Amino acid sequence: MSIPETKEDENNEEGYKIPLKEREVYSQSNEPPISDLVDRINKGKLDVQTDFQREYVWENKPELRSKLIESVLLKVPIPVIYTAELADGKEVVVDGQQRLRTFVEFCKKDGFKLSKLKILEDINGWGYQDLPKELQDKIDAYPIRVVKILKESNSEIKFDIFERLNRGSVKLSDQELRNCIYHGTLNNLLKELRKNEAFLKLQNLESPDKRMKDAERILRFFAFCDKGVQNYKQPLKGFLNQYMEDNREIQESKYKEKVDLFKKCVDLCTTVFGGLTAHRWIQEEEDDKNGYIATNFNEGILDAQMFGFMDYTKHDIIPKTQIIKDAYLDLVCIPSFAETVEIGTYSTKPVKKRMEKWLSKLREVADYPSSDKRLYTFEEKKRLFEQKDGNVCHLCKNQIMDIDDAHVDHIERFVEGGKTTKINGQITHRYCNLEKH
Repeated sequence: MSIPETKEDENNEEGYKIPLKEREVYSQSNEPPISDLVDRINKGKLDVQTDFQREYVWENKPELRSKLIESVLLKVPIPVIYTAELADGKEVVVDGQQRLRTFVEFCKKDGFKLSKLKILEDINGWGYQDLPKELQDKIDAYPIRVVKILKESNSEIKFDIFERLNRGSVKLSDQELRNCIYHGTLNNLLKELRKNEAFLKLQNLESPDKRMKDAERILRFFAFCDKGVQNYKQPLKGFLNQYMEDNREIQESKYKEKVDLFKKCVDLCTTVFGGLTAHRWIQEEEDDKNGYIATNFNEGILDAQMFGFMDYTKHDIIPKTQIIKDAYLDLVCIPSFAETVEIGTYSTKPVKKRMEKWLSKLREVADYPSSDKRLYTFEEKKRLFEQKDGNVCHLCKNQIMDIDDAHVDHIERFVEGGKTTKINGQITHRYCNLEKH
């Protein structure tokens, strides 16, 4: 039977690995008048983050925004506004965007008209410009408490604070929050690449995802490529946050390299896997010869497929398109692989297991990348095989009957710094070596 399609295990979060003395949150509070806040927003000195925040949903709720203005005129306390100071000194709104944008929209020359007011019903139908000067002054001078989280605060703790403050009816996604916190050329790169037509088509999207799921997919790809799968440790959120913190600014040459790498891997996924990109192949019963493509978009499979092509050129892959696709179909039907993309998808062990299984399978059918120096030559394998007890598998301890059934395995893993040398090589059954991963 196929593995049931389940959501990622959300209960595998870990506590902070941050020294206690670094967990302090630095903040500053003041009470600027509404006129000052509106002026700073209009001049770009206070960013309400229109490129990542929810749309201005109050625009379609005239009663709600009118009541906010009425509350100001009645001197009803307005909830605290929270902002954050970024590394470059820029200040952005974390909580209170709808309120602030309402003040901006009301106070501009062609601002909205008040409606459905019950207490101050006499000013229904009036805009800011229609109000008597004394009421305009009352609005302008009304103080709003603003708490600014300073840039000295630890970025991971700051992320957690932003989540807690994110109290809107539609919670911001992790990537929307990252887009607020981690400004820089890496963030710009993610926003550029999510518009890539080939990537949109791969995701069956007509335009970039409104909740920035596509940006997080690209971020995961770069994080796995740069940090290495062996260095992955749950939770995914912390892994990606740290990567964005460490790589805020990318040199121009590296920026272009990342663009080229991303586009190459997207193109190869499209060419090799087509409609199977980021999708499982399901066979309900072992003896059922007819399978089908699962409908759900599978993030774990996308990671493996994209990451697998990182070191290959198109020349390495395209001539072997069909055998690679067949190898994927074989692998994804094996329960031990399938469970890594359906259960606890981003727990540490499943991430490493599925990546290593797919890389092993890919190298088995497509050979190693033409630029890869990790591959033992046949002569090196032969010398190891012919030495005393060389034809005994170091994993299962049984004799290997034929050299073609042998693999050379690094004793100290290549991905952890092991060298492709005779002293670091050991003979194993091909099957045992693949099964180990």
